[in-house]
Amino acid sequence: MFRLLQTAVRVEPLEGHGLTNVLHLVTLADGRKAVLRQPKVARDLPKFVVPGAPAVLAHNGRGDVLVEYVEGRTLADVLADALPVSDVVWRSIGDAFRKIHRVGLLHNDVNLYNIIVGDGRATLIDWDNPGQGNPLDELAAFEEHLYLHGAALPQEFWVGYGSTPDLRLLRTHRIAGCIAWLASEDWRQWENDRSLRPELLARVRNWRRLLARWLADQFRTDYRLAAEVAELQHRQRPEDHHEQRGPQHSQ
Repeated sequence: MFRLLQTAVRVEPLEGHGLTNVLHLVTLADGRKAVLRQPKVARDLPKFVVPGAPAVLAHNGRGDVLVEYVEGRTLADVLADALPVSDVVWRSIGDAFRKIHRVGLLHNDVNLYNIIVGDGRATLIDWDNPGQGNPLDELAAFEEHLYLHGAALPQEFWVGYGSTPDLRLLRTHRIAGCIAWLASEDWRQWENDRSLRPELLARVRNWRRLLARWLADQFRTDYRLAAEVAELQHRQRPEDHHEQRGPQHSQ
């Protein structure tokens, strides 16, 4: 594996929520903590240097990576325990997205288990698939994941982000992304993944149900959105001259 792991004094399974990675918490001889992430299916690592991302300590050609451990709790766990998220933290989350979007990158997997919060700050983790694209797709996906966890995007997020987009346009991007995710192969892959714990499989099944219900509600209340969604789904808009990626929801 990695030479750095030879200095480890402890390696233990990490009770995470990943759907595509096997995780271990590693304590190195110098006292530092790191996370060993091993993908279930081999993949290439991204070639980007991402502002604000945890430091990569080691990696290999299969896609295994040893990264700096970030103290705190996932935003998903905080919301599940009905704990308050301060305005400072929401602004920090917005600022984390602002930093990557202003250099032309997207995280591309903005589920709430990839956002660590603590001590008035937030860090985006799990940088397996960064790329270029429309920031509205990422913001819409983040809003969608908040909905799946029973929360909504507060105004303080936009304060940290530095601007607020046209919310109707954001909603249209969310509908387009929802359709793409429901039509993707994610669900079949999760159903066929025998290593997936029952509680994780139950979670993604519930996500699919919630997404379908939300989507039906949108078209029930505003049929005019159908034409706008069709435009986003089937042709590149003139103002978008960058690479477009597929659904950015799988974990």
